[in-house]
Amino acid sequence: MLSALPLTFVTIVEAGSITKAADTLNLAKSAVSQNLKRLEEQLGVKLAARTTRQLSLTPAGERYYKRCKEMLALSNRASTEMEDFGAAPAGPITITAPHAMMTPIIAPALLKVRKRFPRLIPKVIADDKRLDLIGNGIDIAISVGDLPDSNLKARRVGTLQDTLCLSPGLFNELTNNQEVLEENLQNLPYIAHFREGETTSVELTSKQTGKTLRLSFQPTVKCNTIEALASFAREGLGVALLPDIAIAQDLKKGLLVRLLPEYNLKPLPIYAVHVYEKLPPLSVLEVITAIEEAMTTASLDD
Repeated sequence: MLSALPLTFVTIVEAGSITKAADTLNLAKSAVSQNLKRLEEQLGVKLAARTTRQLSLTPAGERYYKRCKEMLALSNRASTEMEDFGAAPAGPITITAPHAMMTPIIAPALLKVRKRFPRLIPKVIADDKRLDLIGNGIDIAISVGDLPDSNLKARRVGTLQDTLCLSPGLFNELTNNQEVLEENLQNLPYIAHFREGETTSVELTSKQTGKTLRLSFQPTVKCNTIEALASFAREGLGVALLPDIAIAQDLKKGLLVRLLPEYNLKPLPIYAVHVYEKLPPLSVLEVITAIEEAMTTASLDD
């Protein structure tokens, strides 16, 4: 754990001001300000430029903050690893996963784990990007797709099936007004996630014949979350490539339909990634197992 002065500095940075940090730490504003001054004197550098309204870090302050966060992450890891010596899972555990997995997978998994271990305190970060586990103090990251080479440990917990979807109205317009040809499909308006780039190319395989169909779409709308993609698709803004677990209810209710139900895309592997070498802490193992079971349940419900 960090000593008082560095911990005060981290709190100031994350609170955004000395006044808010004083509230968080339950200290007088003058005491927090004095702690920051003492830390700067000890280090011999200016960490932050302060005004009455805001605080901005110097380059030295940014570097020192990053190192302090790394030390906090290591301290939390050390505490978590002590579970191996007999204690039941308790305290904080940080998990990150894509937005689309929060409702159908992460929420039921954490409910199950919390019922067994009520002293466990999950901190969940919904983010479609792959985050730095050590720098962000993350215990478990749920990652979709092939993993880059790294020293991180990974366990496969399931698969995800992407599906080309659109609103019933747009689908009817397509099938009523023209023959469904490949060139017609590629001219449809397309809703893209930011990560998809300027062109989205997909390869589909016929369920009956094994024939391959390759399509390319030019985005007409772009957004940064799966929830937004699904919402825009329901409203008829275009075709969207969406994960099955995120739109299962929309498909059942008829709010969305599959563009090519006789074709499938290649399933994507889902991994639980962590930084622990050898045997992970019990809390990490329990959460990963619960997520794997939630993935199995979601697949059976489809």
